[in-house]
Amino acid sequence: MKKVYWMILLAVFLLASFMAICELFDSSFAKLTIDWFAFFAGIFLIVEGLYKILTSKMAAPFNQFLRFIRVAIGICIFTIHLLQFMRP
Repeated sequence: MKKVYWMILLAVFLLASFMAICELFDSSFAKLTIDWFAFFAGIFLIVEGLYKILTSKMAAPFNQFLRFIRVAIGICIFTIHLLQFMRP
């Protein structure tokens, strides 16, 4: 019987957590927060990729290409979320 109570308690906790997360992500606070995190992630990818490209000039061309792709993805993420942030 004790095991059943723990399972019911766990189910109620998971359901309450799921409902709270859904409510939080449906708010304007979450949309703004996601945009700011995306800004920082995009800036990080750009800066880190450029730093690696500039510091390891003798790296294999394939590695440099992957770093260039990382910078391009960072620019895309930054641009998309900047435009979403600017939209009324």
